[in-house]
Amino acid sequence: MGYLEETKKVQNENEFLESVTNDYKRYHKYILDEKERERKQLQMLMGYLDKILQEAGLSAEMANKARFQQNQILGEMDNIKGELDRITGEQQQPQTNMRNI
Repeated sequence: MGYLEETKKVQNENEFLESVTNDYKRYHKYILDEKERERKQLQMLMGYLDKILQEAGLSAEMANKARFQQNQILGEMDNIKGELDRITGEQQQPQTNMRNI
């Protein structure tokens, strides 16, 4: 049982925990919102790199650098998803969204 569930249970027994529980809920939501914003920004970068690869006529070396950066971003996105899963208490599934570019 996570901390939030435990405090909800105890809250019924102790009226003073209500403010602590509310503070924790706000903090929890703030962290989730920040991680979601981070994930969206990384998705935007991925789209930008995809567009560059398709439209810019890059040299082989520049295309390889862009692909390397895409893989780094995908790895970071996997890390963020893992953190979100951990924060929300969801079971982590094997990471399968890494793609070889």
